Amino acid sequence: MHVRTNRPHPSVAAPGVGAAGWLALCLFILYGSSGALSVDGQRGAALPGFSLPDIAQNILLYIPFGVFGGWTLRRSVASSTSRGAAILTLALLYSVAMEALQTVSAARVASPLDVLANICGAAIGIITSERAADAVVAIVERLRPTGVWTTRARYLFAAVLAVIVIVAWYPFDVTLDVSTLGDRSRPIRYDPWLWPGTIGVLSQAARYFLLTMTMTACLPRLKSRAIPIATVATVAAAFVIDAGQLAMGRYPIGVAGFLSQSAGVCAGAAAAFVAARARNGW
Repeated sequence: MHVRTNRPHPSVAAPGVGAAGWLALCLFILYGSSGALSVDGQRGAALPGFSLPDIAQNILLYIPFGVFGGWTLRRSVASSTSRGAAILTLALLYSVAMEALQTVSAARVASPLDVLANICGAAIGIITSERAADAVVAIVERLRPTGVWTTRARYLFAAVLAVIVIVAWYPFDVTLDVSTLGDRSRPIRYDPWLWPGTIGVLSQAARYFLLTMTMTACLPRLKSRAIPIATVATVAAAFVIDAGQLAMGRYPIGVAGFLSQSAGVCAGAAAAFVAARARNGW
C-alpha cells in the first residue's frame, strides 16, 4: 500500500527549483533555435515530409518544459486544469517564437510540425509532473543516508560535474537522427583507439581525478564504502558523458580517452584513500 509522508513535496517546498529549471531549459532552446550552433553558415534545407527522429527530439525536449512548468505554477495556480492550460499556452507561444526565429537563422528550418510536437511534449510533461516530483522525492530520500544533502562539498562536486559536462557536450547540437549519429561516430569506427594527444589525455585524467575526489567527499556517512562507490559511479558517469558527446555534436571519445579518464578516477580514489588515512581513519 502506498503511503504518502508529510515531507513537503519538492514542487511545493521549493518552486524556485522548478522555475530555475524552466528558465535554463528556455535558454537552452533559445540557444539552439537562434542558429548559434551553426558552424558553416549554410542555410538548412527543408526535409521532405516529416522526420520521426526530429519529431521525437522535439517531444523529448519539451517534456521537461511541462514538468518544470507544473512544479513552478503549483502554488500560484491551484486548479490542475488551469495550470495545464497556462503551460500549454506558454509552450505554444514560445514554440512559435522559436520557429519564427529560425526563419532568419542559418542552418535552421522552421516547421509548424515542430510546434505541434513541442506542444505534445509539454502536454506529456504536464501529465507526468506529479510522478516526476514523486521520483525526485524518492531519489532524495534514498541518498539522504549518504550525507550528500548536508555536506558543503556537494557544491564543489556540482560545479566540477557541470564544467565537465559543458566542456564535453559543447556545442549542444542535439540530434537523434540515425544518419547524423552515424556520421559523427565515423572517426571512432575507423580508429577505436582515437588518440587525443598528450594534452588531451592529461586533461581527461585531471577532470575525472577531481570528480572522483569531490564525489567521495560528498559521501561522508558511507565512511570506508565511499571510495569504491564513488569510483564505480564516476566511471559510469564518464561512460554516459562520452556516449552523450555523439548526440551533442562533440568529437567522440575513443578507447584511449576513456582509459585516461579511468586512470584519473583510480588516481582520485587513491588520493581520497590517502587523505582519509591521514585524517586518522574514516
